[in-house]
Amino acid sequence: MLVVIAQTDGHMLDTVASHSLSVDDVKDALKRLRQGHGLARPTAVLTTLPDAVRAHLAKGGTPDSGSAEEITLIVAVIRRAIGGLVEDERLYVEVDFNLVGEHQFPTLTERQESLARVQKCAVKTVRRHANRALDTLAFLLLAGRQPSGPSQNRPSEAAWDSDDPGSRKGSRSARWWDDLRSFWRLSDESHVDIVCSEIPDNEVAEYASPADRNYLRYAKFADLDSLIYLRTRFAQLAPTLTIRDFAPSEYYDTQADVLVVVGGPPWNSKYREFLPQLPFYFEPHPLGEDDPLVVPGLNGLVLGPRWTERQELLEDVAVFTRLTLAQGTTVFLLGGCLTLGVLGAARCLLEAQRGARSVRYVTEHIGDADFVLVTEARRVGGITDVADLTMVNPLLLLARRNNDPFTAVIDNSARYRNDRSQKGMLSVDHAS
Repeated sequence: MLVVIAQTDGHMLDTVASHSLSVDDVKDALKRLRQGHGLARPTAVLTTLPDAVRAHLAKGGTPDSGSAEEITLIVAVIRRAIGGLVEDERLYVEVDFNLVGEHQFPTLTERQESLARVQKCAVKTVRRHANRALDTLAFLLLAGRQPSGPSQNRPSEAAWDSDDPGSRKGSRSARWWDDLRSFWRLSDESHVDIVCSEIPDNEVAEYASPADRNYLRYAKFADLDSLIYLRTRFAQLAPTLTIRDFAPSEYYDTQADVLVVVGGPPWNSKYREFLPQLPFYFEPHPLGEDDPLVVPGLNGLVLGPRWTERQELLEDVAVFTRLTLAQGTTVFLLGGCLTLGVLGAARCLLEAQRGARSVRYVTEHIGDADFVLVTEARRVGGITDVADLTMVNPLLLLARRNNDPFTAVIDNSARYRNDRSQKGMLSVDHAS
């Protein structure tokens, strides 16, 4: 193989001999790249990847050697190839290359040990799977056609977001699609009712009243972000299903196939109707204060939002509940101490590939039983961030069958109560 380099003035042509790359060549380069900070430090591609590998990865682009453009291009190509791995392999590679926030450490050994703790397996098991996944990644980088620029969407995400559902048969996307549809009990003939929390009369805007000349019906909904998110995702999953939304004050039993109750009991009277069936409650506080989550059966466990010393919200608890009624209706309750937790509850088990992996995680642990899931919801630069449950296990998973009492399947609540990793972070944990 010859790599030909031409000067722009056309006066000189240089030919640089380069041996043909093999899978082992690329894999060896990737092994060096994943050491230390990995791709969390993008400039590492310049010092760890041989010239021949960098030239191969940058083909189709014309960046100057060692430039920021070259670094950006090569990192984008590698990350897109990682996105093309099957889900089980992608997890190990993302951790190895320091791309998972919950497993970010300065050394490869620490990252693999962190993943091993979450998966409750030996470190050597993680290393064995990671090594096999690296073989696949090396092959994809060597033989696969990579996008030529960082602005293009990852194929896996673009396929989920834009493909026609009718074209999904036989594709990898169908697995995500079908897992989410099955979990949420959705079909093209389903009837879904969403009951969204309602702003109290003394807080609601005047134009939320039908008597106002500029009446806006949705002005009275408290968790509007979550409502819009749910309606959008449900429409993508089952385009012909029937979706209706209500405020609690206007909802009456309609025998829907699926009932989704959005927003916690303080501002959602429909949620309050289910509290006698639940192993938790939100402790009511005056308006402007947090309503922390209380789990009496776990020694009075109390979990609440985290704030900085300047009262900036860092984290909330997302509480997701599923109940199956004898009449056949499936009820989903989406709660949180604040609106952040409510939106986090929706995104956790509905967000494309990540949501599908988390759905499978929950189903593997409890099957079709009623359950309560509690996990962290973070606000990062105004963006709601919820962890993939296959990488970061939930804080709590409680389940029951046949209307028996809820029992703890997973209890990692100490992680949240003991987390002081953020300087200035305050806890509202009142548990003894």
